[in-house]
Amino acid sequence: MRLYKAIFFFLLFGMQVIAQDASKPSTASKNGTIENQFDLVIQKSNNYQDFKVVKKEDLNLLKKNSMDSIAKFKTALNELKVKFSSHDAIVKGLNDSLQVVKTELKELKSAQNNVDFLGTPVSKSSYNLIMWGTVSVLLLFLIVSLFQMRSAKSNSKSAHDELGKLEEEFDDYKRKALEKEQKLGRQLQDEINKQSKPKK
Repeated sequence: MRLYKAIFFFLLFGMQVIAQDASKPSTASKNGTIENQFDLVIQKSNNYQDFKVVKKEDLNLLKKNSMDSIAKFKTALNELKVKFSSHDAIVKGLNDSLQVVKTELKELKSAQNNVDFLGTPVSKSSYNLIMWGTVSVLLLFLIVSLFQMRSAKSNSKSAHDELGKLEEEFDDYKRKALEKEQKLGRQLQDEINKQSKPKK
């Protein structure tokens, strides 16, 4: 009998609690974060032993709000993925452009540091060495040529002087030979004249 009374009081108390909860407005709302909505539902729920009694309507609304938030997060995540893919493509394009610029810069530096010499790229230092070597050889050749020309001029003058002396000697020899020839001619004529006179 006491057991029946206890069950009766328990049912009566449970009906009053349910009636009071039915008269209360819904505790869950679309406002606030999901965490705040969970806290509000837990705060407004009734205790029964170690359990919490939550209104089905609040639980459904909380579930709907949670699902809406998850859907929003998924949409935002997808948008971020699209943006990330777009940014990734932009970064890849920029990296490719950077590689092209680096290659062009390297070629420009190489062209700046090299000189085309006989169709072959040569470094500026080697080119300078070749050019100064060539200039030095040409200058040495010019100096040797000048000395040779001076020597040749001196030799030419000496030869000219010698030729003048030889011409003078030859002229002198011709004159003496002519004189000798004339003298011999006269002597020969004298002898002829002597031979041609009649003897007395």
